Amino acid sequence: MNYNIESYTGPYIQKTNNHLYIAPSPSLKSIVAHYTITFSNEQNTIPEGSVLNLIPDVSGCFVFKFFDQLSIKVWGPTTKVVTVPNDLNTFPCRFFVEFLPGGLYRILGQSVGQLLDLKKELVEINALVYQEIVQEISHFQTFDEIVPFIDQILCREMKKHSIHKEIYQWIEKVHLSSEDISMQQIAQNLHMSERQINRYFHKYIGMSMKKFSKIINVNRLIQEISDKKLLDLAYDYEYFDQAHFNHVFKEICETTPSHYLENMSDFYNELYKF
Repeated sequence: MNYNIESYTGPYIQKTNNHLYIAPSPSLKSIVAHYTITFSNEQNTIPEGSVLNLIPDVSGCFVFKFFDQLSIKVWGPTTKVVTVPNDLNTFPCRFFVEFLPGGLYRILGQSVGQLLDLKKELVEINALVYQEIVQEISHFQTFDEIVPFIDQILCREMKKHSIHKEIYQWIEKVHLSSEDISMQQIAQNLHMSERQINRYFHKYIGMSMKKFSKIINVNRLIQEISDKKLLDLAYDYEYFDQAHFNHVFKEICETTPSHYLENMSDFYNELYKF
């Protein structure tokens, strides 16, 4: 299996030095943020031995590595920074399915809490789907073939696993809204206990509503961190003061906002999930 970025000729959201972001089909837009192809680029110099610190991610992803044998890893949602080698220029193409909150559950049909901060081979979770993908992809030569095929598989699997409609609506609200949504507000609207709601969040998202909200907010403000003063960001996102902002940022990103700003090239966060 030897794919290259030039084998994808379809439409895409954006292309960077080492990433190509592709939109899923409309039927998947509620559970898949995008597909990503990573590729090498000799014009983009990456120091040997450098690493990337991945910002915590509430959604998870599938990671396809094209060796002699196809590897498909399932990354669960993360609550802490994950450090990986920055091997974008030394590793062949990878293909990612980047999920939105609740997307992993809709595809796998199992509690996402069991995958929190873990990486597992898809074959361990769903051997039939893994074997079907491996068998079909072995006949493909291009990403033009892979992208619609994976889209088709995900559409089929999504139909097998329903999700509590009202809970999912609140998950989307917390994910997309800039408002501060409290657990009490959700409980009152749904006439459920806070314990019940947290059980749903652990099942569909893998973590408590409070943790989910914290990670969402930090990822969202990171998109603006280079354009605004830190104090302005603290007020925009309704932190009590600079000290509270620093505390929450360090809890999620394991570093201070000022250190993050000075070393942004060492960090990577998903642009199109937040």
